[in-house]
Amino acid sequence: MGTKHCLVPMKRFLLTTSILLLSSFVYSDAERKPVPLKRGSSAEVLYFDFGETAPKSFFQSEKLQEPKLEDLKLGFLDAAPGYYAGPDGGEVYQWAKNHYQWKRADGSVFTEWPSGIFKLDFPTGIGFVYAPAPPNCNGCSPTLVWNYPDHTKITKYWIANRKEYDTIFQKPIDFQNFLLVNESKFGKPKLEVENLVFYGSEKWNEFLRVFGDEGKTTFLFTYLQYEFGLTNRGKVPVLLFDEYQSAKEYVGFDLPGANQTELGLGGKDAIVLCCGDQMPEKTGNPKFDADSLRRVNFSMVLQKLTRNIEQVSCLKAIAETGKSPTEEIVDPWFEEGFPSYVESRFSDRKKIWMYSETEKLIRENKVPKSFKSLLDAKYKDNLPYLIGAILVKHLHEVYGKESIISYQRETCLGLDSILALQKITGKSPDTLLKDSIKKFETDDIGLLKYAKPLSLMGMTVMEPKFPNEFNGFLEKGFSLKESAKEVKSYDEIPNLSRIFTANVEDFSGKREGDFLGPGRSYFYLWKKGNYRWYGEGWEANVFPGNQIVYRGSNFTIVEWENGKKQYVAPNGDSVIFQNK
Repeated sequence: MGTKHCLVPMKRFLLTTSILLLSSFVYSDAERKPVPLKRGSSAEVLYFDFGETAPKSFFQSEKLQEPKLEDLKLGFLDAAPGYYAGPDGGEVYQWAKNHYQWKRADGSVFTEWPSGIFKLDFPTGIGFVYAPAPPNCNGCSPTLVWNYPDHTKITKYWIANRKEYDTIFQKPIDFQNFLLVNESKFGKPKLEVENLVFYGSEKWNEFLRVFGDEGKTTFLFTYLQYEFGLTNRGKVPVLLFDEYQSAKEYVGFDLPGANQTELGLGGKDAIVLCCGDQMPEKTGNPKFDADSLRRVNFSMVLQKLTRNIEQVSCLKAIAETGKSPTEEIVDPWFEEGFPSYVESRFSDRKKIWMYSETEKLIRENKVPKSFKSLLDAKYKDNLPYLIGAILVKHLHEVYGKESIISYQRETCLGLDSILALQKITGKSPDTLLKDSIKKFETDDIGLLKYAKPLSLMGMTVMEPKFPNEFNGFLEKGFSLKESAKEVKSYDEIPNLSRIFTANVEDFSGKREGDFLGPGRSYFYLWKKGNYRWYGEGWEANVFPGNQIVYRGSNFTIVEWENGKKQYVAPNGDSVIFQNK
């Protein structure tokens, strides 16, 4: 019975406590201080809709609503931590001055930090982030990011040198990161090949007309994917500039290789190429126009595209791991050396240029003595494109493709270049550099004996006016007396005009440069109209007016337009026939 009596007061106590707690909760909620919008207590609360998916064109991205801090900021009277009531009745919690969170009536959550960053998140996974420009960036505008549930986002980066935003579509987890091109500035796309989209003026028409056949982009994408696991599934805008100065103003610095024949930049958002004023244009002369296109280095795009794909793959690695370098890893030897090496695998012209220039650096004692000096030299003497490429080639051939894959990933995630090489190969970078040069000298430099035919691969074959006579010369050469005194008749000296005159009418005065010749011969034309045939151990120079000078096997033959001939024998004696 005693126990029964004790239960009654306990029940009363619990009931009373519950009522008191509920009353306290209702009371505290009702007594929360309201906090208005900073722009005024009577100001209307603004709501936003960013759409369900990220826009994929610049025009669509321009329609995105952009929340402003002044639209959302709350006007606290004091900085006391605690709960408050928002202007729409939503719950607000303040941690400190300019650091609070507002759960809004539409389900969105607004958060502001003292640093000036703020974000607006929706339960669906859609959201907006505002990050103010760094204080050391004078006149710069903030970075703006719209996030979507499928891991895509639109990011607007302020470009200080142009004083405008670049708008980027990003989905790094799916190898996508590309510029949304403002077509009111660059025009409609002029060509789409694979996932490359080209924008440019009429000066690029001939380049674009044949790029699909000559560019080899399909092979490049396949090679990079299966050999190194590098890919880009998004668009790759290719911005074609007509003049170097306009390209420089766009990127904000001198383009890499600006003093060479290759002008371009393979950025992670887009590729920039220059210069349209150097591109071939139709003249109405089929032979000249075809020759002009043969001189275009289409493989340059492969190098810039490789750099773009490598950077997009790097962004994927960062997105997957959540790691990001605390400071920029400076390794131009790989950033430019890897694309240069890849291009050389697709272009004999590029390979010969790379090998010839590397041999020249070795001969002139300009090869860095240590890996650090290679890094410190940056772009001096084209070292990243040459020595960097030779070092990448060495890693690929000796340590396998995994060494390239690992180095790219390790440095993407912030490991120092020197430490990354040591970790991957077990050797010091100085040793690797030394070994790569030694291997080049032992195994590769011999290719330069084929430099001429490889460097002219695909060039126009110049036509001699009398092909039978020219081919007869290539097969048999000249049979001449050892002494000029033994030459008794005019006909014993070859008729040079029947052998070496060429059909240069389509090119004379408009083209200066190398051509291929029939068989194992080569040809060089000067703009003034004079030209040279040459091969192993011989050359024939044809001057305006068809004066021809042939040299070979230590003798010389001269023929004038009026038929006069001279033969200079190996011993220096000569004989002249004024005419037949």
